[in-house]
Amino acid sequence: MTTTDAGLDWMLEDLCAKTPGVHHVLVLSRDGLKMCHTRALDVDRADQLAAIAAGVQSLSLSASVEFGDATGAGQAMLEYGGGLLLIVGAGEGAHLAVITGPEADVGVVARHMNELVDRIGHHLTVPPRRMPHETGSP
Repeated sequence: MTTTDAGLDWMLEDLCAKTPGVHHVLVLSRDGLKMCHTRALDVDRADQLAAIAAGVQSLSLSASVEFGDATGAGQAMLEYGGGLLLIVGAGEGAHLAVITGPEADVGVVARHMNELVDRIGHHLTVPPRRMPHETGSP
């Protein structure tokens, strides 16, 4: 796993283990950088999944602003041949993404994802990144 908080590692693995059909779990920043992920997801594919999930979440937010109530996107789901990608907010500036197979029960997966976010969301606040010239010096 790739994480700064080793306590999160087992929680992501637990989501995979206890939820039938879940193949990969990833926590990413709003701008598409992976924060941590399950062992079965190698580093390159984790980077790829983080970029895809950030894009899907961005499109969901745009649709919410344009056609919804502008309070922001809730959960996003993308169905593709062979599975699903589900994404939920997971703390300020972070998202939880899950890849499932076609056999997964979406309701069960979503419930387990939200339970995990309730448990670890406070660990997942991602402060905005600053450019080196934005260090606070005038």
